[in-house]
Amino acid sequence: MGRDKLSLEVGGLPLIERVRNAVAASCEEVILVGGDVIRLRGARHVPDVRAGGQGPLAGIEAGLAASKHDRVFVAAGDMPFLSPGLVGFLLGRLCRDGSVAVIPQHGGMSHPLCGAYARALLPRVGAALDGGALSVGEFLDGVVGVEYVGEELRRFGAPDLLLMNVNSPRDLEEARCEAGR
Repeated sequence: MGRDKLSLEVGGLPLIERVRNAVAASCEEVILVGGDVIRLRGARHVPDVRAGGQGPLAGIEAGLAASKHDRVFVAAGDMPFLSPGLVGFLLGRLCRDGSVAVIPQHGGMSHPLCGAYARALLPRVGAALDGGALSVGEFLDGVVGVEYVGEELRRFGAPDLLLMNVNSPRDLEEARCEAGR
């Protein structure tokens, strides 16, 4: 995008506020992870635990470490159509039948930056990062107890929109058009 995208507005609200609102409906605590994260009312900011910008897996580590709760919802800050219902559904599925993460899967891809994680994964996330892992998807491939949900997503809306990230000016325009409908 060439600039801080979290403050870009979709439907009259910055992207990060749209995500915060969806998460806050099901979570007692909202944590923003990162060095230059926008300060946001109703959210606690924590810096990355690791130096050197090691990516989303390191962000998950910092969020799990900072959380006061056993179940944590992880969301990218640029998901304009994340719904409170989807957040609650994924959190509700967590820890059933031994699951340690519940991740949406749609269009042949998993979406690990929109998922529910057990805080108990923290030591495994740290060990994976210590071993050089950076990809959240690859980390999850090696974890027993990850549940992937697909068809169930439709009850919360169109999966393409629910799981959309704003990564380009074109994505931003599409999100703004959708929000205006």
